[in-house]
This record gives sequence, structure tokens and C-alpha cells, in this order.
Amino acid sequence: MKRKKKTRTVFSRSQVFQLESTFDMKRYLSSSERAGLAASLRLTETQVKIWFQNRRNKWKRQLAAELEAANMAHATQRLVRVPILYHEASAGTGAPGVDATPIVRAPLVISVNDAATTTHLARPSIGIDE
Repeated sequence: MKRKKKTRTVFSRSQVFQLESTFDMKRYLSSSERAGLAASLRLTETQVKIWFQNRRNKWKRQLAAELEAANMAHATQRLVRVPILYHEASAGTGAPGVDATPIVRAPLVISVNDAATTTHLARPSIGIDE
């Protein structure tokens, strides 16, 4: 004999609100808490139990997605090109900045998150104009 498939329960807004509020306070209910909540919402204990199981699974998926997003953001930090201006020293004179070589822009790639800590890093030691 085939069992008839149970129809999907459609919860009212007030039931969902109460279920969500309870879930925010407590992820797992004791059998007495589940019985009380079911009675107050006019649902069966099984409906409340299944709702909580489904909601915990949704919660875990959301946590995993947030963790993955945070890992992706950390792995692919935004990079900013910051030009460093200096004169290239002439090989002939040996004196930095004396020859008429134009200013050369050498981009320094830094992470936005590390910008405050990397601004003190040494610039190229050849021909620094300050």
C-alpha cells in the first residue's frame, strides 16, 4: 500500500515571525519547548521540528556563503597602483639626481588594507629626490 505524500505546509506571516524570533534566541528546542510553540502556533510538533531543521540548514548555508565571500575578498584584495617619483642616476656621473634624466614613474602595487602600514617602506635607494 502506497503512502500518500503529505502536502506542503504554508505558514502564515505571524507563524513565520514567531518561528524566526524563537530561532534567533535558540537554534535547538527541547521537546517541551517544541510542544509549547506548536500549540501556540496551532501547528503539529512535527511541523515545528521540520521547520527548525530546515531553518538550521539554511542558517548553515548562509554562514558558509559568508565565510566563502570573506575568503574571496581576502584572497583578491583590491590593489592600488601608487606612483613613486625618482630620478634615475646616470651611470657616468654616479651622482644621484644630477643628470638631466626625466622623472621615471615606477608603480608600487599595494593592498588597500595594507596602505597604512606600507607607506613607510623604503623607496629605491638610487637617486631619491626629497
